[in-house]
Amino acid sequence: MSFRLHSLSVPYDGPIMKDLRRKILARLKCDKGNLLSFKVVRRSVDARKGSVKLVFSVDVELRDESRAAIADAISVEPPQSPIVEPGSDPMSRRPVVVGAGPAGLFAGLLLARHGYRPLIVDRGGTVKQRVTAVNDFMTRREPDPECNNLFGIGGAGTFSDGKLNTSLSHPWTGEVLRVLRDCGAPEDILIDAKPHVGTDLLGATVTGLVSAIETSGGAILTGVKMTGLKIVRGRLEGIETTDGPIDTTCLVLAVGHSARDTMRMLHSSGVTIDPKPFQMGIRVEHPQEWIDRRQFGRAAGHPALGAADYKLTARVDGVPVFSFCMCPGGQTIPTVNEPGRLCINGMSGSARNSAFGTSGIVVTLKPEIYGGTNLSKCMAFVETVESACFDAGGSDYSVPAQGLMDFARGIPTKADLPQTSYRLGAFRARLDRILPQFVTNPIRTALEQFDRKLPGYLHEDAVAMAPESRASSPLRITRNRETGCCIDIEGIYPVGEGAGYAGGIMSSALDGMNAARFIIERYRATLL
Repeated sequence: MSFRLHSLSVPYDGPIMKDLRRKILARLKCDKGNLLSFKVVRRSVDARKGSVKLVFSVDVELRDESRAAIADAISVEPPQSPIVEPGSDPMSRRPVVVGAGPAGLFAGLLLARHGYRPLIVDRGGTVKQRVTAVNDFMTRREPDPECNNLFGIGGAGTFSDGKLNTSLSHPWTGEVLRVLRDCGAPEDILIDAKPHVGTDLLGATVTGLVSAIETSGGAILTGVKMTGLKIVRGRLEGIETTDGPIDTTCLVLAVGHSARDTMRMLHSSGVTIDPKPFQMGIRVEHPQEWIDRRQFGRAAGHPALGAADYKLTARVDGVPVFSFCMCPGGQTIPTVNEPGRLCINGMSGSARNSAFGTSGIVVTLKPEIYGGTNLSKCMAFVETVESACFDAGGSDYSVPAQGLMDFARGIPTKADLPQTSYRLGAFRARLDRILPQFVTNPIRTALEQFDRKLPGYLHEDAVAMAPESRASSPLRITRNRETGCCIDIEGIYPVGEGAGYAGGIMSSALDGMNAARFIIERYRATLL
């Protein structure tokens, strides 16, 4: 039997595995001949109190348990893949998944592995087509509304930095990581406390996930957009698409947070969609070298540590302001699917070796502040901000930017902007006047707090850019907790970020798998 030991710390600059073995033997109070093997299951960096060290959890195999002190060890069972017991209701038409982001793909994978032969439909292109479309946009500055870094196989996550950490405690978290590893993600995601794939590896990983779904009996259509619902007496009977109608009584709705036209269609079809709190703000870039030195001190730059990150939070008059999607050694990119509107995000390669650290700094906005209960007003609010930022950036997808210190002080940046990672260029602008005051004022106050928590955060070479407007969805499709279905229409299972129930790759994947579980537990697949 394996036993797990936690909180084993070793120096970052020594023979790490040898030091770890010595630490294990000391903890177990046993001789080296009794230790058959050990396996690292978690690895993190602890830079608190000015001392940098590596911290491990390990699983150990012993020759003789009676000759070791295992009182504080935890017995470990082998990981199990999700097994869901099928229900009894007949399913004569294959389930359909609309949206091939993490929620849609993992819903499709679980359905396929249980014999339900799902059909996954996405309005965007394959990974290869999306890479071409994004490169064309970066050259011509003309976005493709259907195939871009938001729509297509893998969803917005394909062009993110691929962070896989989540605050959720879910029994299937390990399974999601193992699937991604099996599909091409680095082995290290299984042990890192802050697992990360990297933009350069995500495309191949997503393609591997598609292959896994198809091998298990699923099918995927790209370049096909859902345009309507066929509803009979309150029950779904099919969907309309740009490729013709598709009959189905089971629809996993995983459309993502940027398909605003689809959300409007769903609302007009009778699906209950309510505004909810969401996040908006700016993206801040610092020299990565400064972040490394600030967090790791003299250890900065050591290969065992990698690029340092940060996580900062504040409350301003009761309103949460926090760092979001911090990408160490990363870059700021445009995330554009609509002409004349600009949104930005962060990404990083697997090596995280760029000269910049980029992070969203966002404030949580309640619906009564930005649009009330009116769905159209809420969506229009975000669109208006993105249009204003597009105009302020020179109307060519350059990003409006301001020195971070100037933004915090509410003064214009008069000198040249420091260099940024944003490839389409930064345009000097007053972000504090472009964005609404209920966005900028709390952030400016929070920045002062951040500077006290992380001295020097208001750095002379730090730059603020805008807008970070899609950190989460401002909308939520109401669903039944017991069945996972939309409350208005039987057979529709809203999931993921677009439905308002997730934020990031991991939580979206888990939400998609939960929807698949609901379907499997209700229906049997024998007629498919």
